[in-house]
Amino acid sequence: MYYVAKVKFESIDDKSGKIKNIREEYLVSAENVSEVESKLNTKFGEGISEFSVSGVSESKIMGIIE
Repeated sequence: MYYVAKVKFESIDDKSGKIKNIREEYLVSAENVSEVESKLNTKFGEGISEFSVSGVSESKIMGIIE
């Protein structure tokens, strides 16, 4: 099953030095929402800035063909 996870974090603009709010979406393969959050914490937990998960929804994508 695939989920779309919306992640928010802050980044400092290299040119202006101002803080920018960044929003990104990730496609996550997981059995449930708890597993999605666990995978995101593993990926982003040790990053430079704090992040938050602003939403998780089930994706209509059935699979990935490589």
